[in-house]
Amino acid sequence: MFGTAMLRAAAVRRGLARASIHRHGAQRLITTQHKPAQRRQLATLMPAEAQDNTKLNDTDPWTKPDPFGHTASTRTTHTCSKSAAEDIVQSDDGALEHSIRDFLGSTRQRPRAGLKADELVVKCPVCSPGKPRRLAYSAHLSTQTGAFVCTNCFEQGSWDKYQELAMRRNFQNTIPRTRATDPPPFEFAETTLVQLRTNLVAHEEIYAALTGHEKGQLRLRPEILAQYGVGLGFLDTGVPEISDVQALVKGSDHAVPCLVFPRTAFRTNSFIEGTSSLADIANSTAQQNKGVISSMLSEMQADSNSVSDSAQAEFRTVQLKVVGWNTAELEMYVPVDEAQPGLFGFHIAGPDSSDVILTSHELDAVAAYQETGVAAVSLPRGPYQLPLDAMRALERFERVYVWLDDDHQGEEAAKLIARKLGVDRCQIVRTRGNIPHGPRSASIALARGYNLSDILEQAQPVQHDKVLDFSALREAVKFEVTNPDLIRGVESKELPGWNAIYKGLRPGELTILSGPTGCGKTTVISQMSLDFCKSGVSTLWGSFEIPNVRLATRMMSQFAKRNIAQNVAEIDYWSRKFEQLPMYFLKFHGSTNPDTVLETMRHAVYAYDVKHIVIDNLQFMMSMQAKGIDKYDAQDAAIATFRQFATDENVHITVVAHLRKDQPSADVDINSIFGSAKVTQEADNVVILQRQGNSDSMVRCINVVKNRFDGTLGKVFIEYDRDTMAFTEVPPPRKRKGLKIVKSSSRLSMADRLVAEMEADAASQRAVDADGNEIPSS
Repeated sequence: MFGTAMLRAAAVRRGLARASIHRHGAQRLITTQHKPAQRRQLATLMPAEAQDNTKLNDTDPWTKPDPFGHTASTRTTHTCSKSAAEDIVQSDDGALEHSIRDFLGSTRQRPRAGLKADELVVKCPVCSPGKPRRLAYSAHLSTQTGAFVCTNCFEQGSWDKYQELAMRRNFQNTIPRTRATDPPPFEFAETTLVQLRTNLVAHEEIYAALTGHEKGQLRLRPEILAQYGVGLGFLDTGVPEISDVQALVKGSDHAVPCLVFPRTAFRTNSFIEGTSSLADIANSTAQQNKGVISSMLSEMQADSNSVSDSAQAEFRTVQLKVVGWNTAELEMYVPVDEAQPGLFGFHIAGPDSSDVILTSHELDAVAAYQETGVAAVSLPRGPYQLPLDAMRALERFERVYVWLDDDHQGEEAAKLIARKLGVDRCQIVRTRGNIPHGPRSASIALARGYNLSDILEQAQPVQHDKVLDFSALREAVKFEVTNPDLIRGVESKELPGWNAIYKGLRPGELTILSGPTGCGKTTVISQMSLDFCKSGVSTLWGSFEIPNVRLATRMMSQFAKRNIAQNVAEIDYWSRKFEQLPMYFLKFHGSTNPDTVLETMRHAVYAYDVKHIVIDNLQFMMSMQAKGIDKYDAQDAAIATFRQFATDENVHITVVAHLRKDQPSADVDINSIFGSAKVTQEADNVVILQRQGNSDSMVRCINVVKNRFDGTLGKVFIEYDRDTMAFTEVPPPRKRKGLKIVKSSSRLSMADRLVAEMEADAASQRAVDADGNEIPSS
């Protein structure tokens, strides 16, 4: 992979740089931006001859890393002579590497290898304080330029900025005092991974389902499964999480079979190991007998030559995804907390690969690579989310084939991912093509005998979303007319009656939820958003009325279906389960500028692939933004902005709004919502929540009074359960049919009065439903 001369030159250059650090490179550690105490602490990291001259011009482009990632050799300057510039460039790489190594050592960090060859994963100097170690390592640092970016708080900047932020007191307090450095990241034993592969081959039924050529079998080749490292484990469904990997290998009497998909990443790099080449890393790794991927592939070495020996030793398994074979709801990860960022199939793409396929599921990636020869990886967090870690791993490829499930949600997710990666280098693959009932995914297409290479060749670039002709809409119109059930949004699993009226959560729409104060609007929408989130809909919650801690506590009880305040021993377990959901929260409370909220929403859509945004509530967010009549104009402007945002970003926005204070609860309708008519005119859906019965009743009525999708209106009755802090559907409550009084009872004779009383008693026995229809007595 690397020439001998290049490796020797690199080794010599590193050795010279470490033996004699150029004063310009050393001085970059101490800038005028640092306080005196910071400069003294930084000075201790340098050789004595470099500490004398600390008066460095911070604007010197040769001594300050470029935040855009350019190296010093690609920038120009007019402030120094040519010979001086050349001298600085020659020693810049070694000086930067030395300063990064010493500084990370002084802060007792254990850097991980990133998903790029020249990248480290280190602690974020901004958001790591106060976090456990498993969440602190979120900043990606380039060893070539010193630029860093945090995938959690999105702080970014140069190496100088990283040091300055790390010198603040809150970060300094996180430096371990009792041990030298943080422990190394979790590592799997080689024998464990080999045994998981052996389990798959030994299980005749599952192995035949994956590799067989009969009807319903996937036709995957054994050597490709081995190259990806797919294995089989056994998991007890009663175990909350996998604490012992050996238990996954051996199983128990009550264990069920599970497919095991390894996620791989760079084992290390020359910076961490201090070696001069990947060959040195491979040799060192072989001596230590920790070559996970290389050992797993050694058995198939004669049949698989697409991955070189040096590349095999370069990668390691960082996490296992465990999916139930017959139980779709069973999905776990090992380890849960200490995992280094990785991708399934990351090791397949060689250093010279220019193309890559991105799929929704692991078996789709195996099928696509087997039939097309193009390296394929799968999304790490559900079928529709592309986190920033994965984006960084895909930056080196010139062309990315986005091959997701060919349905309505998959098509929308593919467009969003293509925009994140860059539409100029992305192409969308449609498995079905022009066949409405064709295979939805690559693995199903292979099982049905389709030619995946032909499907890949028909991939199309993303069209401009502002210019369309009917030819681009023709197939979509036909599909919508012939498959009305398939274009419905994500449906609720807990409120089936709601699906019959609302038709699911659809992207690109705005929903207004209103109701009297205290009727449970926040409880209902938190339960619904959690329900959609469990189906894979990435959700962003903006609670401007209730603090996030209280909201999250309520949602965890709804998620666990029990009051966690009364089950304190289970809090850690349900917290870990809740962390795996794509649920995010805005750090706003009370009055907030809508432009600030909008900017944060746009960032969340880009970074976390958010598809559902909840604003609770509109009046609290706009409370101090305007006064008098102007507050109506400000509210209308906010609603119009949300409406446009939902269309442009193709997300669903749910806005909670209050009713007018002068509106009786019995006469609530679409005109009762606070504000002007624009609030309900801009909305695609308007839902009103009302209390049913007296003030002590736990029954509520969800009334859909506007539905722009298909016009279906109606009511759904739900009842609140205090133990689970959630609602469940109930039948419509019975009500008595009213009696028409034609004559005062005081003017009736005794006989007429007896007849009237008998008729009233008979009428009271006839119950009617909510629409006035008589319910027959049993």
